[in-house]
Amino acid sequence: MKKLIMSSQKKRSKSIRSIEYQYNRADGTCVVYLIDESKPIVKYHRRSSRTEDDVIMKIVKLDEDKNDTVQFNVLGNMIDLRFSDDYKYPIAFYLEWDKESIFQSIHNHFLDVFGDTIEYNWEDPFWKNPKEFFIPFIPKLKNVSFCIGLYLDGHFSDVRNFENFFSSSPVAKTINLHIKTRMEPLSPESKFYQAEYVYITTPGIDGPDFVRHFRGRQIGLYCDRYRKSELIDIVKRWKSGEAFQNLEYVQIRTHHSTEFLLPVLNDIGAKSINAFRQTPTHTVRTLLSWGNKNRHTYPLISHRYIVRVTDNRVASVDVMGATFLIGVWDKTEEEFLNMLE
Repeated sequence: MKKLIMSSQKKRSKSIRSIEYQYNRADGTCVVYLIDESKPIVKYHRRSSRTEDDVIMKIVKLDEDKNDTVQFNVLGNMIDLRFSDDYKYPIAFYLEWDKESIFQSIHNHFLDVFGDTIEYNWEDPFWKNPKEFFIPFIPKLKNVSFCIGLYLDGHFSDVRNFENFFSSSPVAKTINLHIKTRMEPLSPESKFYQAEYVYITTPGIDGPDFVRHFRGRQIGLYCDRYRKSELIDIVKRWKSGEAFQNLEYVQIRTHHSTEFLLPVLNDIGAKSINAFRQTPTHTVRTLLSWGNKNRHTYPLISHRYIVRVTDNRVASVDVMGATFLIGVWDKTEEEFLNMLE
């Protein structure tokens, strides 16, 4: 019977795009969504558009009433499940002491059924509410992309606790960090820098440089102030090939004026393109913002660019309002200039 069920699910899995774990830290509930490609993709452009029809399971903390639960052996782990006419999906229960093992058994079952040909994503979409310190729950699950949101405050204001959290957690796909206090600099080898996407908010805090040793693809930074020297340092280290080899896109929003940022283009040695030429538009898929996995970066159309000396790779650069933008092309300077009209 198990083989028959798995066989039928595997046939269906050809149209399945991903399994999404949406964890709510407020009550420890995790809603598991199955995203089906056969449905119009516009359905998933916003998280709120997901319905109960997309839910395949809920995982919640065990309450006192165990009378209407039944135990199932899931890959060697006995899990309490509840079935009800009120829901079309089962509800799985955990106790705090075996919480992570329950999540691991359930996830490994999904891997058995659907394999590693689909995406598995974990996020806590409500991490900002309420705006207070907390330690995210990040279970060790195979083949899962983790979107982690947290406040730099309280426990995490000690750099040792911050480093220990990331060193003991799986590498994150996306990190949203809201800085509420100062902290000592991270180690250049910190696992924090291995994330592919980081979006950092630093309102009123002149904290440590969280991007200097970043090894991922995209940086979003929103801050009250950002020293010109730090901005120039990012560009110069990319141009020399010393750092940011995987970089695709940078967006640094500040409260500085356009007049304050514009001279940076000359300071970094940006080359100019004739204003009468039409330049190509740089935009790439981004996961800096959760919920819309088909979102792209803001279109960057610029007549200024820089070149990396190690491989002649080009990046468009520009200042738009109080925002400094970098868009890296998969083109050499010659190939890039041939794209101009």
